[in-house]
Amino acid sequence: MKKINTILAAVSALLMLTVTGANSMEFKAGISANGMAAYANAKETLKDGGNRITNEEAVLATSFGSVFAEISSDELKGLGLGVSYAPDVVELDKETRLIQNASGDSNNDAGTQSIDAKINDFVSVYLTLPVGGDGAYVKAGYIQATMITNESLATGSKYEDVDLTGTQIGGGYEGSLGDTAFWRAEGTYQMWEDISAGGSEVGSDGSSKNNISAEIGSVTGSLSIGMKF
Repeated sequence: MKKINTILAAVSALLMLTVTGANSMEFKAGISANGMAAYANAKETLKDGGNRITNEEAVLATSFGSVFAEISSDELKGLGLGVSYAPDVVELDKETRLIQNASGDSNNDAGTQSIDAKINDFVSVYLTLPVGGDGAYVKAGYIQATMITNESLATGSKYEDVDLTGTQIGGGYEGSLGDTAFWRAEGTYQMWEDISAGGSEVGSDGSSKNNISAEIGSVTGSLSIGMKF
């Protein structure tokens, strides 16, 4: 629902700008091919076994497609407002490991568990501003996505889906393809807020739960084509 509200807010802003300044507005729409590299430092705390903590670092590379729409104003020195959307970003590698009950406590779960997840519904709402007059521009905005979890845990716990939010900055270059078409090359850096996901089952102490937390950062390169009206 948060993603839908963000898209609706951005579209409403685009429509308002169009109505209030139709004579000086330019509308653009297009598609993008994106390549992303991400780094994550994750920590898992188990509800039993003395709240055992496991730290892992991971690097991810993925590619995905997206669509975008923008509107800009000559009266505001080319300042533009845009929204982009990618339905599917990445399916994360499935992790499987064996949990052993080393303490002999029957309350400590043992067995094989697997964690699987994917990231969907990547939404960006952003501003662009031309730099000079040769097609270069800078970009900054708000981003959000959803991490959908799918796991089979020996502990009997399940992790909730996680909303990812953050900000991005970047820049690029746009060139013309005739009178109405254009191409674009762009690079951005995404600063995601720290995430935390809690398990569904309470531990033997009656209060603790499994928990996963992570720090995430990513960079994205994009090639786009589109039309302007």
